[in-house]
Amino acid sequence: MLTFVASMNLGCDREVKPTETEPNNDYMLYATLFHQQAAENIALSYQAFNIAKLMLNNSLRNAALTKKLAVVVDVDETVLDNSPYEARCIIENVNYPMYWKEWCEQASATPIAGSVDFLKYAESVGVEVFYITNRKEKYRAVTISNLNKYNFPFVDNDHLMMRTSESNKEPRRELVEKDHHIVLLIGDNLGDMLYGFDVSNNKSRIEMVDSLKSEFGSRFIMLPNAMYGLWANNLVGDNNDISKAEKIRLLKSGLTSF
Repeated sequence: MLTFVASMNLGCDREVKPTETEPNNDYMLYATLFHQQAAENIALSYQAFNIAKLMLNNSLRNAALTKKLAVVVDVDETVLDNSPYEARCIIENVNYPMYWKEWCEQASATPIAGSVDFLKYAESVGVEVFYITNRKEKYRAVTISNLNKYNFPFVDNDHLMMRTSESNKEPRRELVEKDHHIVLLIGDNLGDMLYGFDVSNNKSRIEMVDSLKSEFGSRFIMLPNAMYGLWANNLVGDNNDISKAEKIRLLKSGLTSF
């Protein structure tokens, strides 16, 4: 981060040189404010769940689907908004996992726009909802409390599938698929759709998205998340221990300019 030092000689036209200061988390400001202040972010969320409802109705008319139907959703930044946690990290210049336990235990994350209405609609037409999250098992009770606060449907131990020994969600999706046909996968990270997206190379992830472009808006429904994700981890080598100065250097190296 750069700060400009004012010259003591007000009549001097000499260029003032910037001096280096200790980097902080201000690079997260725009991303977090987008989630908290941008009407565009709310519009994107409504758009995602409106499309999900259209696709769900199409599935209900599909006589070839003989199993019970299910919708699978992620939790964080898909149905619950954790941007206040990111804001705390910016204000106090700390990084995950600092304060994450305290934030989860408050059970005060609010719903993502459109999420409650859509999932209640799914329930009303006989479609089950499964929440597959990479929150750790120790946060099960507080996550149930948070979801129940806003009357999300199917909030019970059978339908809330927490992270156990690994972040890969594929085994949990396979458990759902034993008795259900998953008609929609909804999340803010591509790994919420397929394990194949969980690679440490953004170029490969982009190529995979291109190869599956017909699935997006059809079976895969993406929610916006500019604050964090595997895409961001990949830019810094998935290393939380590097200095902030090095993190900012690596992030800048990912820019394409002209």
